[in-house]
Amino acid sequence: MIHFKLVVVVVFICFQSWSVAGQERKFGDVTIAELEEKADEVFPEVPAAILYRDIDFAYGNALKVHERIKIYNSDGFEYSDWIIRFDNIRGLKAATYNLVDGKIETVKVSKDGIFKEEVSEDEEISKLTFPRVTKGSIIEIKYKVTFIGLSEFYSQSSLPIKYQRFKIYNGYSGSLSIRQNQYVKLPIRRVDEATSSLFIGEDIPPLNKENFVTNVNNHRGKILMQHHGTGYQQTWSNVAKSYANAEWFGRQLKKGDALYKKDLQQLLKDEADTLAIAKKIDRYVKETIEWDQGYSRGSEYVKTIYRDKKGDSGDINLLLVHMLRSVGLKADPILVATKRKGWVMYPQVNAFNMVLATIKINGKRYLLDGSQKNAAFGQVPLRYINDKGLIIFEDGSHLLYPIALKKQSAITSIANATLNLEELSVSGTVKRRLTNYQALNHREFYQDLKEETYEESLNDIDLFEVENLETKDVDNPDKPISIAFDFTHSDYVEKIGEKLYFEPLLIWGLKENKFNEENRLYPIDLEYPSTLKYIINYTIPDGYAIESLPEAKMVKMEEGISALQFNIQQRANQLQVIFSLEFKHYLIPANYYPALQALYGEFVKISKSKIVLSKIK
Repeated sequence: MIHFKLVVVVVFICFQSWSVAGQERKFGDVTIAELEEKADEVFPEVPAAILYRDIDFAYGNALKVHERIKIYNSDGFEYSDWIIRFDNIRGLKAATYNLVDGKIETVKVSKDGIFKEEVSEDEEISKLTFPRVTKGSIIEIKYKVTFIGLSEFYSQSSLPIKYQRFKIYNGYSGSLSIRQNQYVKLPIRRVDEATSSLFIGEDIPPLNKENFVTNVNNHRGKILMQHHGTGYQQTWSNVAKSYANAEWFGRQLKKGDALYKKDLQQLLKDEADTLAIAKKIDRYVKETIEWDQGYSRGSEYVKTIYRDKKGDSGDINLLLVHMLRSVGLKADPILVATKRKGWVMYPQVNAFNMVLATIKINGKRYLLDGSQKNAAFGQVPLRYINDKGLIIFEDGSHLLYPIALKKQSAITSIANATLNLEELSVSGTVKRRLTNYQALNHREFYQDLKEETYEESLNDIDLFEVENLETKDVDNPDKPISIAFDFTHSDYVEKIGEKLYFEPLLIWGLKENKFNEENRLYPIDLEYPSTLKYIINYTIPDGYAIESLPEAKMVKMEEGISALQFNIQQRANQLQVIFSLEFKHYLIPANYYPALQALYGEFVKISKSKIVLSKIK
C-alpha cells in the first residue's frame, strides 16, 4: 500500500476585514438582495448554499444553533426537509422567505409542521419541512438544545458555507482539548480565549461526492473535543494506561484460566509448533463461541463468555487473547476504529470502537478476529482495515500499529468454450479459484443469502445459463475456494454474411468505465491488493479461420500500482485469450486518478473489441 494521508489544500481567504460582531444576524433579517441572488458567486454550480451558520456550545450543557440556507434551483429542494437529532429542543423557530412582487414574504413553520419520532428507546428526533420552498427561497432555523453531550462538530457541509461561526465554552473544571481535523485545510480562523475557542470561516467549500472513498468524513472539516482533568496530557501512553487499568478491558486479561484449562490441554495435546497452537486456539474459539452480532471494545466478564459460549466481538476477542496467553503465546488486544467510525486522528480513549486480537510468531504479527467463523487465521473483516490500531501489551505499554494489507487477493478463471453456429451461442466449462479476501467475500455474501444461491446469481447474468455447479472448500476458511460449472451463453456470436463476431472476455468484460469522475480530490480505496486473471480457450468452428484479432495490450501505472495485460494466441483450431489486471496497492492517491481512468478505459475497449472469424472458401 502507498502509505499517506491526503491533505485537502484550499486557498485561504484574507481575514483582515472580519468582524465577529459585524457578521451577527438576527432571526428574520433576510434581505431582498439575498433573495434576488441567482447563484453563489464563489461556487456557482451548487443547488443551494449555507448563507449563515452560528453555533454556540457550552460543553456538556447547552447548544445554540442559528442557520440560514439559500435555495438556488430545484435540486436544492431536498434541503428543505430537516431532521434535528437531539432531545430537549427549546425555542425552535423556522421560516421560509420568498420575494413576492418585490416584497419579502415570510411563512413560519407552525407547530403542526414539526413532528417528533422515537428512533430508539433512548433517542427522539424532530422532523420538519419548510413550507412554500421554491427557486430563490431562503430557509432559516434557530433552536437551543439543553443537557447535551457532543464530542465533535462538522465545520464543512455538503453545501458551501458563506459565513460560519463556532464558539465553544468550557463550563467544567479541568481542561477541554479542542482540535480540528489535521488532514483538511479550510479557510477557518481560530481564536482562543481563557475559557472558550472561536472558529470563524468564510466561503468554506462543499464536501466532494466521490466514489471509492473509505469514509468521506475522514476528509471533512470537523472540530473534535475531549474533556479531561487538569494536568492530564493526551498521549497514546496515557490512553493505553486507561485501557490497561479498566475493569472491562485490561483487568479481564488477568483473571484465571481454570474454566477452560482442561479443554485447551485436550485440544493441543502434544502439539509443539507455536503457529499450529495459535491456529488451533483461534479456530476453536471461532467454532465454539457464538457471536451475538454485537460489537464492543471490551468485556464485562470474559469467563462468563466461555461458560455461556456466546458473546459480542469484544467479549470473544478478549477471551481469545486470554486463551492464547494462557499457553505462553505473545498475544495482545489491539484497539481499532471501524471504517465507518473513521481514521484515528489524535490520542483519545474514544478514538476506537472495536478490539481484535494480535499475536506475534517468529517475527510476524497476525491480526485475529475470533468472532468471524468465515475468516482464515490472520484475516479480519475489511471494516477493520482502517489506518492504525493501538496494541496494549501485558505490562501496560503500547504500540501504535499500522494496519495495512499487502497480500493480494486473487480470482483466477479458466474457461473452455466452443462456438455453436446454429444457435450463435457459446458453451463450455469454467473453473474458478478465489483466494484471501475474494474468498472471504464469497463466504460472507452467499452465507447471508436466504433465497438466492451462487448458481442463481450466475443465472441472473443476461442470456447466461449455468448447470452442474460444484464448489470446494467453501466451509474451510484456511483454504482457497474452488468453483466449477458448465455454461451456455446464448446470442453471444453475431453473424454478418460469412463472418462471425464475438467479444473476447466472455462474461467478464467491462461495459463502462467505473472511474468516470472529471476531477478527484480524495484517495481511491479499492479495499485490498488484488489480481484478476482470465484464461479463455475458444474452439474455432470447422470451416472458419481468423480474420482479425484485437491488438495486445500492456498498460502499467506508475509506482507499480497496477498493471493490465491482454493477449490472444492461436494454436491450431484454438484461440487462447489471456487477460490480467493486478493492483499491488489498494489505497491510491488522488493524483493517480487520471492514470487509473486511462487503465480502465483500456479495459472497456478490450471488452468491447471483437474477434472476427471468416468462412474458408
